[in-house]
Amino acid sequence: MKSIVSCCALLIVLGLFFSACGPIPTQLPATIPTRTPTLISVPGGKYIIGYYPSWAAKRNVFAKNIPANKLTHINYAFSNVSANGECVLGDPAADVERIYSAAESVNGRDDTGSATFHGNFNQLLELKQKYPTLKVLISIGGWSWSGNFSRAAQGEASRQRFAAFCIDLYLKQYKGVFDGFDIDWEFPVSGGLSAGRPEDKRNFTLLLGEIRRQLNELEKVNSQHYLLTIAAPIGPGTIRNIQPDLIAILVNWINLMGYDFHGTWDTTTNFNAPLFRTSTDPADAGLSVDAAVQTYLSAHVPTEKLVLGVPFYGKGWSGVSETDHGLYQPASGAAPGTWEEGSYDYKDIQKNYLSKYQRYWNAEAYVPWLYDLKSKTFISYDDAQSLEAKAGYARDVGLAGVMIWEISQGDGTLFDAIHKGLATGGPPRPTPGPIIMVPRPFEKEIHSISGITIDGKTDDWPTTPDFVLNDPSQVVYSLTPQSWGGPQDLSAEAWTGWTPEGLYFAFNVVDDIHVQPSADANLWHGDHVELQFDTLLDKDYTDSGMNDDDYQIGLSLGDFDKVPPVAYAWFNGSDVEGVVSTIQLAYTVTEDGYILEVFIPKDALTGITLAEGGTFGMNISPSDTDDAAQGQKVMLSTSIIRTYADPRTFGKITLVK
Repeated sequence: MKSIVSCCALLIVLGLFFSACGPIPTQLPATIPTRTPTLISVPGGKYIIGYYPSWAAKRNVFAKNIPANKLTHINYAFSNVSANGECVLGDPAADVERIYSAAESVNGRDDTGSATFHGNFNQLLELKQKYPTLKVLISIGGWSWSGNFSRAAQGEASRQRFAAFCIDLYLKQYKGVFDGFDIDWEFPVSGGLSAGRPEDKRNFTLLLGEIRRQLNELEKVNSQHYLLTIAAPIGPGTIRNIQPDLIAILVNWINLMGYDFHGTWDTTTNFNAPLFRTSTDPADAGLSVDAAVQTYLSAHVPTEKLVLGVPFYGKGWSGVSETDHGLYQPASGAAPGTWEEGSYDYKDIQKNYLSKYQRYWNAEAYVPWLYDLKSKTFISYDDAQSLEAKAGYARDVGLAGVMIWEISQGDGTLFDAIHKGLATGGPPRPTPGPIIMVPRPFEKEIHSISGITIDGKTDDWPTTPDFVLNDPSQVVYSLTPQSWGGPQDLSAEAWTGWTPEGLYFAFNVVDDIHVQPSADANLWHGDHVELQFDTLLDKDYTDSGMNDDDYQIGLSLGDFDKVPPVAYAWFNGSDVEGVVSTIQLAYTVTEDGYILEVFIPKDALTGITLAEGGTFGMNISPSDTDDAAQGQKVMLSTSIIRTYADPRTFGKITLVK
């Protein structure tokens, strides 16, 4: 149930939070600064924020081409973060060195010798001179450069250092160009290209607090307000790794990255950025714009602190069958893309694909897609129609505005659609209908047991396993259609039993090549067995996504003497993700694979009922990797409809004597 929490109450909560964590040098502003008026007319006084990347000029989209009269803010992407936890220029040649010709520059003059620095920074400064109320923020991190955030945020001294270096570089050395910081950490705890750590969740908030404190001190000197925003995650597994309510107090607004809900990492086609979930969507129910917005609102983030991100690009798959015009169909891989595989600029779609491929519109998700039978290509994207609907949704819900990733990929029709949507409103939110309970993929009775020793052997288990995984119908992930080589490549027998103290498991896994490079959050890139639990089963059926009663645990025997065995919970109930040290593991290497024996104590699965008649949701999913550089190759599962974050795809377990 959503409750309304006043700003004053949240300030008290935040103060108690910081106090409980020990003293930190963070002083909250007494009031949240109001918006600076702009010269442009944006419907309803909303924000329209556009990311402009450093590489845009290399693709002949210069700062002078930015439609600044249709924007209130520009986020320049990206600043890098050094291994020492300091802000450093992301691309010095693009940022401050490139000499713009008269034909390329904002003011129509060659900038040779006309400035102390050149490149995009000087062009943005010229753009601000042309549009005096335009604000520009430097976006720090991004997908490629978030690897050092965890270290920078880890301690009080490192947080102070990070904030100070970022201020010295961007607000002092290049004074006048930037009006604040946009922190784009992808992602705390779970990581992205680099692994995170469980304490990132708390440390991210503390880092923002320190940045805000130092910005406040600078404001006293310069008599200028500096902005602080973040680019925020939208997936159920990443939202839970930040503290939205506390962050909302520290920042001017939160940019929700309302895209990349699906992409070519999925082997089934889906929408890049659906506004609403469709009735036939096979993926996690939390993967839509509306679901993400509602999650933040339920976390007590005020509507006026949320900005809805929209994409000026699409995602494309190849090898897609014509069933349902390619929607929700298996794919063989990524389509060619504009600049990289699987990703298409809208301008490229408009120029090279709209006239050749068939366009379709989904009236539930409010997004279009293209399908071409000849090339078997499926492209999910946004256009003027869908962006008008999303901007209208932002207006109707009361959000602060719209953010764009990224402006060099689109054209004027998309900006006009956003303005129109903010002026006129959008489609109504779907009215919840009657709850339709999807049948569980399997139901199984699990018997109580005794006399089990966790020693990596199966001689104290019954002869017949409870589950056998060796059939093509049980393949739920495959890197390519040919990745699973049959039972000799990956298969498993699984035994399970219960006592009032916990759950016991034994897995006899056939795996022709054993690979496991990690004993942390990245263990899914190697051989492991995944267990998923839903302790409430159908009691929270309508609460989509992984919640505080759900668990996803990876069990790995490691890599013998090189990497230790580990149990790692990516979803860990109400606790942060991390290693679960109370889970007991033992293994034996066999001629064709390994035996892994496991005991999970009741305390590791808070809320589970371990008594006769008890029920809960569960999946068992062995996973195989043959090449550490390639990552996960294939996964089998007891649930043929398994997804990583939808408990409704778990089987039903009933405990019996």
